[in-house]
Amino acid sequence: MSFKILISDSFSESGRKILEEKKGFDCIYKPGLTPDELKKEIKDADGLIIRSASTVTEDIIKSAKNLKLVARAGVGTDNVDRKAATENGVIVMNAPSGNSISTAEHAMALIFSLARNIPQAYSAMKNGKWDKKRFSGVQLYGKKMGIIGLGRIGSELAKRCYSCGMELLGNDPFMSTEQAEAIGIKMLDLETIYKEADFISVHVPLTDKTKDMIGKKEIEMMKKTTMLINCARGGVYNEQAIAEAVKTGRLAGAAFDVYPKEPPAENPFMDIENIITTPHLGASTGEAQESVAIETSNEVIDFFEKGVIKNPVNIPSLDAKLMNEMKSYLKLSEKLGIFLSKLAKKSIKEIIITYSGEITSKPVYFLTQTILKGILDPILSEKVNFVNAPILAKARGINVIEKKETIERDFTDLISVKIVMDKDSYELWGTIYGEDDIRFVYLNGFHFDLVPEGTFLVVHNTDVPGAVGIIGTILGNEKINIASMKLGRKEKGSTVLTILSIDGAIPESILEKITSCECIIDAAVVSLEN
Repeated sequence: MSFKILISDSFSESGRKILEEKKGFDCIYKPGLTPDELKKEIKDADGLIIRSASTVTEDIIKSAKNLKLVARAGVGTDNVDRKAATENGVIVMNAPSGNSISTAEHAMALIFSLARNIPQAYSAMKNGKWDKKRFSGVQLYGKKMGIIGLGRIGSELAKRCYSCGMELLGNDPFMSTEQAEAIGIKMLDLETIYKEADFISVHVPLTDKTKDMIGKKEIEMMKKTTMLINCARGGVYNEQAIAEAVKTGRLAGAAFDVYPKEPPAENPFMDIENIITTPHLGASTGEAQESVAIETSNEVIDFFEKGVIKNPVNIPSLDAKLMNEMKSYLKLSEKLGIFLSKLAKKSIKEIIITYSGEITSKPVYFLTQTILKGILDPILSEKVNFVNAPILAKARGINVIEKKETIERDFTDLISVKIVMDKDSYELWGTIYGEDDIRFVYLNGFHFDLVPEGTFLVVHNTDVPGAVGIIGTILGNEKINIASMKLGRKEKGSTVLTILSIDGAIPESILEKITSCECIIDAAVVSLEN
């Protein structure tokens, strides 16, 4: 039996050679295919290897009758319709570790370039100008380096900055203080980093929570000598605010390798001398491309020869029969994780997962992996999947406890997830009433019945008349519609859990207005949109 593997983007010769020399594999290398050409070529392919150029749409997936695997030679899979892949039984995998060092090195190169005005000085020299005073810089030794997001790339950058004698300030909700201190990083809240850091480099994914996370408000907290670096995702910084701040001297400089749209149609940085720009070169080294290609080729071989699924991004490593039996539990597990992730505001120390009822007879470790993915994925800079979630949790010093209990409860099956932080904890229960009828039934002592779909405003308030009315008035004034409401309270006159299903998003400014009310203890926005 021979497996046809189509490679539709440029791919390292070393990676191709592994597949070409492997018995039982027919490697077809055709980079630069148009969508129509790809649709035609993929018809009888068993596997597809891509980078960022090819876009794998639902139409292309449906035209591939034998397709079992799409392997992305890199991290991002935004160019793959993962929903369509899952629905058509196609596994989507990536190669997340191959380019970490190259990206960290590029971030370091941008820090050096900012500190010593290297691109500007080079340009002046090429134009015959000798201007030492104009390009006088700053040394890195003794400066404070703020790193937001301490995944693979952030941690690699920290090592390089440490070797330059920089003081490391870090922020990562999923890395413990002990883990950070072990590698020389002082963990601080974001506001303190903004105020103290001389350089700030962000390594977080782009989500609703991180979009424009550094803008005018955050810049006002910074020193005028602060310099900013972005080798993570376009959109994490508010580009217009950064451009204006550097142009007016409110910030000393910035360096960007990534942009909201690539290539950027309108780049606000182009005419500002103290902003250095590069065309997304983070992973553009021969070594990174070699590493990613080799990693991807070996993943493809393991998949077809041994049935091993490494780094899946759309489903866990389950056979088809078991997947069908557990699909509702998997969906519930991920939603439990995502919901708790949005509530967690500090470093998580421990995650306790308890299974009760008939589900205890199933291989629940798959569900545990899915819960961890749901908790970690919304905030980590690297892509979290069902395979690496336990490893990433361990790397951040999070103690994961999995338990099964035989105590009879009011539910046929129940999954309880508790996240423990320094002083706070959240415990959420979920169950399944019927086929795919998923419900949340308990949160921190409050019983309720909630279908986990859409966007929610979760409010913990005092049990006083008018509290719900205050929330409704604020949302109504902002034209934010309440679709439904769930209330839970332990006893009269104590506190109440109010969960509002909202049509659309709630801006941070509105959330702050709600939490400032005297009767509100805490509030959070939780989105479970796909």
